[in-house]
Amino acid sequence: MQSRVLPLAWRVMPLHESWDERQWQLLGKLFDQLQPHLSSCDCTLIADRGLSGLPLVQLCQAQHWHYLLRIDKADTCRRWLRGRWTAWVRCGVVVHASGQHWFGRVLLWQERTLETYLSAVWDDEQREAWFLISDQPACRRRVQEYGWRMRVESTFQDAKSRGWNLEASLIADRERLDRLLLALFVAMWWVIHLAASCVHHGQRDRFDRHDRRDKSLFRLGCLWLRDILRRVGTSTCAVATLTLCLPFRRTACG
Repeated sequence: MQSRVLPLAWRVMPLHESWDERQWQLLGKLFDQLQPHLSSCDCTLIADRGLSGLPLVQLCQAQHWHYLLRIDKADTCRRWLRGRWTAWVRCGVVVHASGQHWFGRVLLWQERTLETYLSAVWDDEQREAWFLISDQPACRRRVQEYGWRMRVESTFQDAKSRGWNLEASLIADRERLDRLLLALFVAMWWVIHLAASCVHHGQRDRFDRHDRRDKSLFRLGCLWLRDILRRVGTSTCAVATLTLCLPFRRTACG
């Protein structure tokens, strides 16, 4: 509940019109845009079933990034068992009931085959199995890492109905929406930074329950900012606090 992700790059595309570029071309340009800033990092790209496929794997390989992708149970694979490749079966055959799991090497997709690692897990609390492929060895760690993708959903909610209410802007111009997204994501980063400051200064209990933590970092940061703004008109100290917590400050260098 507390974790979020912050966007590094994005493209605003039309919903009801045809695109000038194909999806994989757009992703390739975004990856090229990010690569100079991430060249010293050990990166893993995580994606859900709607985006997973061999083209995405190839884009990751071109950037020397790891990949961790969820695939569909209908995708076919051959498992490496007892020193040989088994026959082609659907992934849904490998793990088909709650409580089952399998980790190992596979040949994936009959049309354009990829050798990769498959982590297939159906935990009791899940509604269905997860079939995860990665260039790194299959294990429980891959399942834990893929769980981090759910932080994206929380970030979407913060940008929309539960936070900035982006839909209410009614902006249709793509360039204007692109600029608004930049301001929105910087503000999101700032609010989460304020939440960390609130926790660091021991003020969290003023805005959240004592027995359990109900407020997300985004919500906590918003409440902390409103409290500072409320006190600005009555306290010189609050004005100084607001100045110190601004995302950008003028210095001798600019």
